[in-house]
Amino acid sequence: MTGLQIKKEVHESTTTLYLHGILDISTTGSIDPFLEDMTMVKLLVIDFSGLDFIDSTGIGSIMNAIYLSQEKDFTLRLQGVDELTHQVFEMVGLYQILEALNGEVV
Repeated sequence: MTGLQIKKEVHESTTTLYLHGILDISTTGSIDPFLEDMTMVKLLVIDFSGLDFIDSTGIGSIMNAIYLSQEKDFTLRLQGVDELTHQVFEMVGLYQILEALNGEVV
């Protein structure tokens, strides 16, 4: 699979983004319109269970989502993170930043 497909589901004040494919330098722009449209959202869930690969620019997009959650006052939850991505997120300190800003990891 090449590219990135994003499926968005909205239930009341919760928005879930299901990522499928590759989140890298060529696809990070695909997630930005979804992140910019966070009006009336209290919880944003990003589901990584369909993600095949993420690089440093993809991690940067997730960091942007974390900071946006502070700016727009919603909780960010990461779910479906595989073991390799989990290790990378730990190594770069993404979880510590998320937890410090009251986000969630499941």
